Amino acid sequence: MGRRALVRGASAAAPSVRRRATPMQPVAEKIFFAGEHLAGPLMQTCGGARLSGEAVARQVVARLAAK
Repeated sequence: MGRRALVRGASAAAPSVRRRATPMQPVAEKIFFAGEHLAGPLMQTCGGARLSGEAVARQVVARLAAK
């Protein structure tokens, strides 16, 4: 692979549970958020991103079906 001058690694810090819950709420029933940062114990993983996306998709479908 060799050394890459512009790649020096990264780290992520998880916010508190209370701060993570806020983006999980839809905005004006029209904007929904998903992603690895909302995946609870799978935060910071690709699997967490997928599961979060699937959960939000189910939430959107349920809200559309209720209308």
